[in-house]
Amino acid sequence: MRVREAVSPAGLVRAWAVALLGSAGANELLRSALWELLAVPETFLPLTRPAVLLWTTVGVTGAAVAFALVARWTQSPAGTYRRLAAVALLVSWVPDALLPGSPRFPEATWQLAAGLAVLHVPPALLSVLLFPRWGLRTV
Repeated sequence: MRVREAVSPAGLVRAWAVALLGSAGANELLRSALWELLAVPETFLPLTRPAVLLWTTVGVTGAAVAFALVARWTQSPAGTYRRLAAVALLVSWVPDALLPGSPRFPEATWQLAAGLAVLHVPPALLSVLLFPRWGLRTV
């Protein structure tokens, strides 16, 4: 008999909250370090505190929704979600890679784009670690 796993709503909410708080904290530390190391121009809005917090929240929330959908529709939710998250992380770097030379952010450099890309890693890691562990229950 095959063990079936389903979403644990309470576990997923707990995992989302911990992933969000951990990612927000890690990203604020990274953002502050990047601000000093890269001499970020004041006009470069993507590396401001509100923007980083907003997009961290969007990323972790999107990851939680994706996990719930994967858990609902697949036989192997943890493995499938991990593969999906790896692809999603790579895809999330595309807009950052397009920033240098963008008319919207003329001050964007490759260093600033790479710094933004680094900010995607804590939410991805915490989501991959926590959602399968706390967000599933055996049925």
